[in-house]
Amino acid sequence: MRPALTQLRGWNPQCLNVSADELARAAAELDGQIALVVRGVDGVLDSWHGDAARGAWDRAVEERSAGNKIAMALLATSSSLRRGAAAIESAAAHAISVIDGALGEGFAVSEDGTVTAPAPGAGLTAAAAGDAALAQRVLDDRARELADDIARALDEVALADSRTAATLTDCLAEFDQVSGEPSPGPRVQGIVGGRSALPTGAAELHELWTSLTDEEKDALFAHDREVGNRDGLPAVDKDRYNRMHLEDLQTRAAAALDAVDARHPGWAAGERAPTRPASNSRDQKAWKAWAEYIAWRGEREQLRTKTDEFGAVCRAIDSGSAPPRLLMGIDGDGRAAIALGNPDLADNVATLVPGTGSRLAGIGGDIDRSARMLDAATRADPLATTAVVTWYGYNAPQSIPEAGLDRFAERGAPRLDSFQDGLRAAHQGQAAHQVIVGHSYGSTVIGTAAVGGRSLDVDDLVFVGSPGVNAEHVSDLHLDGVNAGDVGAHVYSTAARWDPVPYLGDATLAGRHVHGTNPTDPDFGGRVFASNPGDPGPLLGTNPRVHSEYWDLRNPSLEGMGQIIAGVGAPS
Repeated sequence: MRPALTQLRGWNPQCLNVSADELARAAAELDGQIALVVRGVDGVLDSWHGDAARGAWDRAVEERSAGNKIAMALLATSSSLRRGAAAIESAAAHAISVIDGALGEGFAVSEDGTVTAPAPGAGLTAAAAGDAALAQRVLDDRARELADDIARALDEVALADSRTAATLTDCLAEFDQVSGEPSPGPRVQGIVGGRSALPTGAAELHELWTSLTDEEKDALFAHDREVGNRDGLPAVDKDRYNRMHLEDLQTRAAAALDAVDARHPGWAAGERAPTRPASNSRDQKAWKAWAEYIAWRGEREQLRTKTDEFGAVCRAIDSGSAPPRLLMGIDGDGRAAIALGNPDLADNVATLVPGTGSRLAGIGGDIDRSARMLDAATRADPLATTAVVTWYGYNAPQSIPEAGLDRFAERGAPRLDSFQDGLRAAHQGQAAHQVIVGHSYGSTVIGTAAVGGRSLDVDDLVFVGSPGVNAEHVSDLHLDGVNAGDVGAHVYSTAARWDPVPYLGDATLAGRHVHGTNPTDPDFGGRVFASNPGDPGPLLGTNPRVHSEYWDLRNPSLEGMGQIIAGVGAPS
């Protein structure tokens, strides 16, 4: 049902976010109480034995299971409230904009969205050669156009409202089912009870996961909120559980930030903050106050960073843009992965690995790059389906000096390898054409995951603006199922002439390349495709801005990446 104009202007979708916060806090508090119960019973079992002890433990496990299901239902409801608030707010803002536009043109808009044209002015009548009736017909036609626009906008508001209501109804039904749900099977009970563990291999985990009931999957999530990050789960399940995990992470970070601010409300408001004493000051009280302030500020900045990161992920997955966005991974350490399209069903699956300076708060920019690669792949093969994952699954170096170190790549490489294994294991039907695209230091991470006895389960590698991939020759890289002599046909690189980063591949330290040979060097042995050179700059002719231009719509490198992802042949 369309809302009336007065009703529309009075709506405050943000109240849904307030309710979402309250539900998420309730879930966190329930988690804490459940943990207290289980720890309390567990703590006395060393000295308490027999039937009564076993009965107490069974009851504690039963209560934990029921409590976890309630907490999960609370998180699901909280997440639905947030998505509903975003959808309703966006639709309402658009409708109000259309209505205000009509009013600004001088038309009258009634409560039900009916538009009435004004009488024609002298200017319009003169433009109609003095024919007032013609001028009025022009205004009436415009009134009908505006009324149609307003009706469509109000319908979008009503649709967002009804969808949110239906989703919340489904969520509320989950609470009614808690007491009637069957207990998990012995395999899941063993995992939840700590007597066994989930398989670590992606293929083995996928096999187990697909044999479980929905209730058993929920029980595993209730036991381990990060279960959605495990490689091998279907993408839709990863998305479902990771969205609830994100809700929980957001709530905990916000609560922690509120607690930090509550310790020093004045400092949080920017008032009465201590100043650094003079270097020769012997005022111990002043130095102590300064040290406390610096520690408090550092703690607060870390929590603000987390809340900013979680907010960026929420905006990215709830943008409303097509194709659907799936949250493939999220944790509290600055890592996440978001898929455009469902990689389990796509013919082509690409993973974008970002480079130096990438932070989770800026993931939206790399998702835009992923979207452009998806469009380019679709242009290359319109009959194939493609999914592109923006993979922030490692903590990237944040400076040029840090980018000269291997430790970031060494830590990220096993995670990237496992993620690719998970994509393979969860894919349905014929194996997808699987590609990894690494930008800047992201290419170093990819190379590190494919050298030194390691191997990646992918079909092609793409290095963009690379400083080196920790290999001297393409034969140092290993791909599952590809003969060593054929790897060069599966490795593609591009570098703009005035991009300074690839020149790092030519630099040496103690007689060796910092990250191996520049992969666009003919001696490296891979395939090279074209990029625009960019504009020269002040750094020996190079220009740092060029390093970010590979995804520009007029850059041939973008079409080249699309062709590689689509598997339609090597670009020139």
